[in-house]
Amino acid sequence: MFKKIIGIVLLVAVLTASLISVSAFTFPEPDWGALLREKEKMVKESELELYAQAPIESAPYYGAKFEPRGGTYIGAIAETAEKLLPLGSYLTYIDDMNQSDLYYPANAMIRNDDVITMVGWTIEDMTKVDLNQVRKTLDTLNQYNKPMLIRFANEMNCSSLGDDPDTYVRVFRQVADMIHEYPNFAVVWAPIDNGALDRPFEYFYPGDEYVDWIGVSSYAIKYFQGNRNTSYNESVYFMTGDYAWATTRIKPIMEFLKKNNIQKPVMISEGGVATGNVYTEDCQQFATPRLRNMLWYLVMKYPQIKMINYFDVYRGNEKETFDISNYPYAVDIFNEAKSSGAYINQYGGTADFVFMPANDAGTLKAEQGIVPLYTLAYLEKEPELTVNYYLDGSWYHSATSIPYICNMDISNLAEGMHTLKISTAGMEKEYIFYKKGQSIRFGCEPEV
Repeated sequence: MFKKIIGIVLLVAVLTASLISVSAFTFPEPDWGALLREKEKMVKESELELYAQAPIESAPYYGAKFEPRGGTYIGAIAETAEKLLPLGSYLTYIDDMNQSDLYYPANAMIRNDDVITMVGWTIEDMTKVDLNQVRKTLDTLNQYNKPMLIRFANEMNCSSLGDDPDTYVRVFRQVADMIHEYPNFAVVWAPIDNGALDRPFEYFYPGDEYVDWIGVSSYAIKYFQGNRNTSYNESVYFMTGDYAWATTRIKPIMEFLKKNNIQKPVMISEGGVATGNVYTEDCQQFATPRLRNMLWYLVMKYPQIKMINYFDVYRGNEKETFDISNYPYAVDIFNEAKSSGAYINQYGGTADFVFMPANDAGTLKAEQGIVPLYTLAYLEKEPELTVNYYLDGSWYHSATSIPYICNMDISNLAEGMHTLKISTAGMEKEYIFYKKGQSIRFGCEPEV
């Protein structure tokens, strides 16, 4: 769970350029300067891209167990889901080796509701994994006769769980083989997005044959380790504060998957945005654009993300809290995104569309003359932008919040070529599209 983020106390090694290891395995010391430059590039890269709605068949598809063809399951902690229903997935936990069943009310909700369940199986020590107990737990979960994604031994890259990568991989493979014996289960391998900097994902990936989905814990944190005096380097290394955006924090794992040609659907196995902290600050201004970034931009930019589970739990012992049910503005943002058509709100359901860059979206057919368009815009330290749309050189529309929607009316446009420009904060990009009948296509004539 998110509480394991305290394992990032290994930052001491980052800041002092020395590494102390209590295990038999010694991690090589990174090139801290090169790593800082790499992270700076990630957090400072400006983005401006026009998106449109495309058929779900346009999304990447890997054929993994329980993977939807396109679209994204949206979910939350089962026990606190009341204000967020309906949902396509529930998040629940097995907290130690001795827990062999799910707790109430999650167990009753999972039995009764039409959802897929992401089971977070928290392990404290890989050397103490009891395979007999694992079997007992799997047999119990199997009796639910419901689809379950089993996330075993997660966040290994920010805790003592990953002290010995060889042990981690060996035990994970043993458990994955057991999970794969059950037709209703799939295996999730899930690090945290920005863990201890000397522990890259490569040390812990067990291999394609042992993994069905890639999961990631991802939280937009206002202050690194709750410290108001977070340094610039800390903010960049761990993508907190000004750089705490879901689409930024996901970049390291996405680059790892691309580099190693790992073809798997991705999920935010648990995640959230800081809505409160120990300083009793009003975090609405911080949280609002970041919630929108998480719930709109992740699935827009990365259609291989097929599930997002929100960690809607208030935990008073944490320096930052991520619950949204107690904040009407946050619930509204969640439900607005959930109802957009890009999400799947029940198991076996389908999304209405997926987002694609406008030039790749194919023929866009207008409904009642309207073609919905969206802009993905990011500029360093500019959390709230205004995006202007210009049609054939004339101002057409302004949008002031993510995803900067423009419902373009094409009913009175002449057939043939047109231009659409998007502009914000000194950035601009122009697109050519063609109209034919009640359809348009960016880049070339529509196929009607």
